Amino acid sequence: MQNAKAEIPQALISPAIQIYLPTMVIEWLIFLWIFLGLKRGGEDLKSIGWKSLTFKNLLIGLAFLGFANLVLSGLGSLFHISVTKEVKYLLPKTALDKLFWVLMSLTAAVCEETGFRGYVLTKLNSFVKNWWMTALVSSLFFGLGHFYQGWGGTILTGIYGLLFCLLFIWRKSLIPGVFAHFLQDAVAIFY
Repeated sequence: MQNAKAEIPQALISPAIQIYLPTMVIEWLIFLWIFLGLKRGGEDLKSIGWKSLTFKNLLIGLAFLGFANLVLSGLGSLFHISVTKEVKYLLPKTALDKLFWVLMSLTAAVCEETGFRGYVLTKLNSFVKNWWMTALVSSLFFGLGHFYQGWGGTILTGIYGLLFCLLFIWRKSLIPGVFAHFLQDAVAIFY
């Protein structure tokens, strides 16, 4: 039994295969579920914010990323929250892992922004009629979805989610948030 791990090709025990690929499949299935639900209701992705792919929105996404990282770094320092050790095992090591990491970063950006900001905010707000309440609910679930980062990471990610909600409410477009989310996740391969 001890040699069983030695017999398994390294590519099959990498994070790319064990974590990244299943995560991407699940997130794209959720995206598909949202898409089909919208279509069934006579709507399309534009109705939940997939619009305004402009250079201005990309620049706003980049500026948002810088601002949000300053806020989160400040809060992390102030409250002594670090999530590095909790997520270290997730970081890519091989070239294959890095390729899948970038693909997973794109998947997370598109699918999580579509779900948590686009769908949850617009649909829940159509019932609640209170952007603050819907933003808090969306952010709570976004944070809890990152519980693997420990309590500190969950709290910081929930705050990050709230900032993304405010960006979406302001711009009425998912584009700045998707761009910022992708960059945030993808650059992790460099540190």
